[in-house]
Amino acid sequence: MLARLIVPVGVFVVLLCNPGHAVVYADQGSTSPVKPPVALEKRLDELARQLDRLEDDAVWERRRLIRQIDDLRIETVAIGVVDYRKLVYQSVDGLMIPAYLFKALKPASSAVPAVIYVHGGQHGRFRPRSMRHVIALVRRGYVVLAPDYRSSSGYSQEFYEAADYGGKEIDDMLAARNFLVTLPQVDAERIAILGLSHGGYNSLMALIRAPGKFSAAVDFFGPTDLLWRLTATPDENPNTEPGDRELFAQMVGKNIDEAPELYRERSPRYLADRIHEPLLILHGDEDGVVLLQESQWLVAALEEAGKQDFAFHVIKGAKHGYPAPEWEEGWRLAFEFLRQVFAKEFAQSVD
Repeated sequence: MLARLIVPVGVFVVLLCNPGHAVVYADQGSTSPVKPPVALEKRLDELARQLDRLEDDAVWERRRLIRQIDDLRIETVAIGVVDYRKLVYQSVDGLMIPAYLFKALKPASSAVPAVIYVHGGQHGRFRPRSMRHVIALVRRGYVVLAPDYRSSSGYSQEFYEAADYGGKEIDDMLAARNFLVTLPQVDAERIAILGLSHGGYNSLMALIRAPGKFSAAVDFFGPTDLLWRLTATPDENPNTEPGDRELFAQMVGKNIDEAPELYRERSPRYLADRIHEPLLILHGDEDGVVLLQESQWLVAALEEAGKQDFAFHVIKGAKHGYPAPEWEEGWRLAFEFLRQVFAKEFAQSVD
């Protein structure tokens, strides 16, 4: 049974995870306490020593320590650059979702747009390497919330095993939006979602599941067809792994041969007619993890559905994710897309 910690809506909380349990501290202050850099470095050294002493089979403790080290590195990068806090928010089923909230150091005089930044890898997590682009978003005037949705690494085993591809993890995306709406500095009418790889998939599914709730979405090289991914050969789909079918059967409730329609309902390619908000799709032409054809299939489905409010760019020479200087063009396109979407919505709101 998953532990669910219920807190009042709108209360900021800081989540400290220990093996098998979580301790939650409420924090309603406007600014998180900033640790001196020397203290952060000392704590990093302490955690690194703990990591070195772990036995090889201490899998969950190792993941927890690595995540804590990354959290301290994120805090170090944020000091003096953005207002940052670690918090949790409540998802639809009561599960508490850890998240990273970033704002400008100097509050704006009016409510500003927000972006939900969704990490890649179903068992991934928000990492320090993402800070460069998060800071760029904040400097463009946005509040950014980066959730470690259910099944993210670095927390409890129960949280990790709560994976639900295209199911409850999309509830976590919708709950992230609901949380942002409670923040007085966020313009509730201008909230977009952006994700990479599996985060791109989650962004697409959030648009599909909740029409009218998001201003727009940016999909960086997200998968779009579960039916194909689970039936293709390893030569056809380099991202397939042994046991995928069994794992998905546990998440979906039935295996793909028994109920293919359930897998279609979690495949953006077959749900393009339900996408109504502006969408930017970005994919590298040398991606060997999520093949370019998955985005091409989605684009063809959008065109067949008569959709016009989307853009698709193939990034030349770009592979899958980091490190990737080739992806700077993709990020430039994403920033400009968000600027145009938010500017248009603001203009409409004051007409």
